[in-house]
Amino acid sequence: MPAPSPAPPHATPSDAPPSERAVNVVTTAAPIPREPDATIAAGGSAAGGGRSIGPGTGSAATTPRTARLPGPLGEPGGAAPPAGKELAALIEALLLVSPGPATLDELARGAGADVATVADALADLEGAGDARGWVLQRHAETVQLATAPRFAEPVRRFLGLDREARLSPAALETLAIVAYQQPVTRAEVEAVRGVDCAGVLATLHGRGLIEAVARLPSVGNPIQYGTTPDFLRHFGLRSLADLPSLGTVDGRDAQDALTAAVASADESPRGGHPSPPAST
Repeated sequence: MPAPSPAPPHATPSDAPPSERAVNVVTTAAPIPREPDATIAAGGSAAGGGRSIGPGTGSAATTPRTARLPGPLGEPGGAAPPAGKELAALIEALLLVSPGPATLDELARGAGADVATVADALADLEGAGDARGWVLQRHAETVQLATAPRFAEPVRRFLGLDREARLSPAALETLAIVAYQQPVTRAEVEAVRGVDCAGVLATLHGRGLIEAVARLPSVGNPIQYGTTPDFLRHFGLRSLADLPSLGTVDGRDAQDALTAAVASADESPRGGHPSPPAST
């Protein structure tokens, strides 16, 4: 059978014979444009319906692309989070650049690992701290790195600190009450010391050694104070668990005596006979 004659140069698909019309439609049709919502996402899947456009076919491809966009640690498309000693080293690096104490959740997000794994890595760091120039300090739900107390004098010389800023006996006494009884209110501190402590508490707060941590659910909702991460740094403690025992006073456990004195505090408004301010 003779081949059909070609269509005239200016013929359109509708002018061509039926046998040629289908061929012309296929060969001259423009590629199907990508739908606005069919955007390629990381991992090769397409957003807006899960479709991707196959290369050069103009049709919806069923095989996903293999190319991946880089992502953060632990996320799809990113590198796998490190483990073991490498994870401990990563946690150490994050703590070194952290502008302040970091929570376990923050470290977990930065390392791309779960909180339990980060907690194990922190335990490894604590075990290695004795051979390093730093210690891992824990305060409430946060952790931080600090220079080892045994190097305090060389560090002070290196930083050009001529003398260590010292606290007065009144400030040390007040700070001890807060440290051992926190959270504690001003009235509870004054019940132990027997003098007005507003000025001393203001001094300790200004030095960054104590902070307001809560309010007591009683009349007036007085502020409750607790120690800060700087308190641990100042005294070279890893955590509040490292506070030394108070021992005994007149044959009585000092911790029990302190607790009883704090419990005797009266949170009611004071009368018109204020105590003289304590020296700072």
